[in-house]
Amino acid sequence: MRIPLLGSWRTALRIARRESRRARGRAALVVAMIAVPVAALAGTAVSYDMFTLTPAEQATRQLGAADALLTVRLAGPVEQDAIGRKWRPAGETSPGPALRTEREMLALLPEGSRVVPVRSGETEFRTVTGGLAGVRTHEMDLADPIHRGRAVLVDGRAPRGPGEVALSAAARSRFGDTIRSLDGARSWTAVGTVEFPDDLGEVVVLAPGPADQGAAQWLAVTPEPVDWAQVGPLNRDGLTVTSRAVLLDPPRTELDEQEAEGLSLVRIVVGLAVLEIVLLAGPAFAIGARRRQRSLALVAANGGSRAHLRRIVLADGLVLGGAGAALGLLLGVVVAVLARPLSEQMLVGARAGGYRFDPATLAGIAVLAVATGLLAAVVPAFAAARADVVTALAGRRGAVRSRRRWLVLGLLLATAGAVVAGLAARRTSVELIVAGLAVTQIGLVLCTPSLVGLVALLGGRLPAAPRIALRDTARNRSAAAPAVSAVMAAVAGTVAIGVYLSSSAGRQELNYRASLPYGHISVTYGPGSPDPVRAAFDRALPGAPLTEITQTVCAGPDPSTACQLIPVRAPAQRCPGEDNPPRSQDEIDALIADPRCAAEHITQGSGFPAFWSVVGGRDAVVALTGATGADLERAVDTLDRGGAVVSDPFLLDDDGLVTVTVNRIEQARTPEEYRVPGYLLAAGPYASGTVLPPVLAQRAGFPTVAAGLVATTPAEPGTAALDRLNADLAAAGAGRATVATGPPDDNDPMLYLLALASTLITLGAAGIATGLAAADRRADLSTLAAVGADPGVRRRLSLSQAGVIAGLGSGLGVAAGLLSGFAVLTAINVSRSGEWPMPTPFPLTVPGTNLLFVLIAPLVAMIGAGLLTRAGLPVERRTIS
Repeated sequence: MRIPLLGSWRTALRIARRESRRARGRAALVVAMIAVPVAALAGTAVSYDMFTLTPAEQATRQLGAADALLTVRLAGPVEQDAIGRKWRPAGETSPGPALRTEREMLALLPEGSRVVPVRSGETEFRTVTGGLAGVRTHEMDLADPIHRGRAVLVDGRAPRGPGEVALSAAARSRFGDTIRSLDGARSWTAVGTVEFPDDLGEVVVLAPGPADQGAAQWLAVTPEPVDWAQVGPLNRDGLTVTSRAVLLDPPRTELDEQEAEGLSLVRIVVGLAVLEIVLLAGPAFAIGARRRQRSLALVAANGGSRAHLRRIVLADGLVLGGAGAALGLLLGVVVAVLARPLSEQMLVGARAGGYRFDPATLAGIAVLAVATGLLAAVVPAFAAARADVVTALAGRRGAVRSRRRWLVLGLLLATAGAVVAGLAARRTSVELIVAGLAVTQIGLVLCTPSLVGLVALLGGRLPAAPRIALRDTARNRSAAAPAVSAVMAAVAGTVAIGVYLSSSAGRQELNYRASLPYGHISVTYGPGSPDPVRAAFDRALPGAPLTEITQTVCAGPDPSTACQLIPVRAPAQRCPGEDNPPRSQDEIDALIADPRCAAEHITQGSGFPAFWSVVGGRDAVVALTGATGADLERAVDTLDRGGAVVSDPFLLDDDGLVTVTVNRIEQARTPEEYRVPGYLLAAGPYASGTVLPPVLAQRAGFPTVAAGLVATTPAEPGTAALDRLNADLAAAGAGRATVATGPPDDNDPMLYLLALASTLITLGAAGIATGLAAADRRADLSTLAAVGADPGVRRRLSLSQAGVIAGLGSGLGVAAGLLSGFAVLTAINVSRSGEWPMPTPFPLTVPGTNLLFVLIAPLVAMIGAGLLTRAGLPVERRTIS
């Protein structure tokens, strides 16, 4: 018998719409399950579009209304990349003049050109609190149309005279409306507020200086665009060129070809995002189909075929997937637009290019959401079509055991996927990495029903509510397993991002070598009385211990610090790659494994000594390294015996001696060096951790003078206190204070935004999945109410069921997330392993902080389930067959 009403997709869609209106709560939860990840994708895509500048916008940010920016490099020819950022000498060159005049620049350009000097630097001014701080300064006429787009006059007018300035909003809050020099002899009045779209930090704009002064950079307006053919002659004159025409149509140069291309993460992120959306949406439809089991059975009992049942469930996927796509796109776009000002100020530090959206990208996300809804409904559709009609109409559970073959298949897929992802990471194959991770998570999904049954065996000795919850979860695996999979998908994304963030921070720590212990402050000054410097520290940091640092200088009426004692490594302790660069991957691997070469492939963040050729005793060792106890006593004993205290283990040879070279202004024909006993400090290592004995300076004939102070503080001082200290130090004729701040944190702020979004998705998915599961168990709660169970029992039961679902999903998600993160980081490390010096590899770090956030999801889901369980539930009518 054929049912005409079910003969077309139109009828199936009408049934799906009617069912979504009848079960608004369930439909809303399914829509939310799809809308949450879609909103995250849409918001990220819109933010990326707004902050990704077009070539024309990039040219305007750099050049304003000019046609080119010319930078003086050398007196001879140079070679540059397309945008003028990378360059190198092209043949024999000499340094030549660092500045060129307007006449010299116009002689190199076509007739009718105009040039404007670009003068930038850093200047120190008094802050509103009376301190001293350096700030970026520009000399420019803001009224000149050539700067339009490069700088924006927000309000007021452009500075016209030597006593006027324009300040950015950040600089105005720190320096006030009137800024002053250190000695107070000069002051400038703010007459306007300026903004550089590419730099929203502290900026001061001064009126332009005399026109006859030279400059290292010039903005040029030419009669015709400066194309790549015109860049060559300017390169031969020692200039690099950033041209608007070339930025809009860049050629491919040799320097661009030589630039190392690391592993692109875009395809990995997109692939994993699609996988997570599928795993989030699929369980929603599985639970929905489980909830509609009886109505589908009625259709089958009235003559509906399996094809009809599949079409009805698939229509649910289309209707709810479309609704989730529309809602997710709307939320993502609105949040991205509303968050743009905050992102500009707090995350990016620059203005976005504009409020723009890529229709193709948003349409692709919408199609992806609808397709995801349809594909995610395929498995539930086939399962619903094969359900036993009599069992469904009777309201019985059906099969409550998991088939062993699905468990075996899941374990095989999870293992195979992990192996494929690991091998692909070592070969840096993006497609295989994504495929391996996808297969692993699918394998874990197939294992979920068996895991649910296994966990239920642990409830024998638990109280009544959690015991019933575990038993009921095992009996309702068709509803519990999809919910667990949804939580697993969300947690996996959070943990994967956490792995990247924590490993990036660990990489910064490996790259960083502190100059002094954390919080210690150093300052240098010339020969003379340190009393004014001590007084400055006493005012800014009262009670902080101060240690005078002594250095060697040259003898004679005009002492110079060019006469130094420098410990060096013995030939056997030097890295082999210093003199013989590696030529093969095997040689690179050998150098990386050689501990003598550890500092060779650290290419960023390394600290430098605050003082050179330090001569002293106990106080100097404590101030520079913070050594204490037996470590300090051994160091002092070594200095007393005429030995050297060092932080680098390879400064000591096999006999425990340190080689110290003598550097003089007039070097002797035969280099002088001394071999003295050495002691390797346990404290540190610090870049300033080398202290030499006074007797060694006497042997070399070098006098010693006080060259600076170190203040021992437990923590980094505040900005206002440091500004006041720098002001007093400058008045005393000393340099700026240097604070040991610890490893720099240069992670992209967008990563933290993604981590926050992923955590919110985890919480949302956990709540929604447990809500769907609770809706599926509403009949059981009604039964408890009918037999007299009080609301507390029902709430504890809901709370326990939510804990089982969210807890098991979180555990699986942590495993999948760690595997995903480690595979991606391994691929990045391998992709750079052929370079020397090799960038510091990412350590594979477990993100403890992110795991704490992951633990919040089960707790929130449990609390929400307990609070939202209704105290009184209607007794549902059961049909007895």
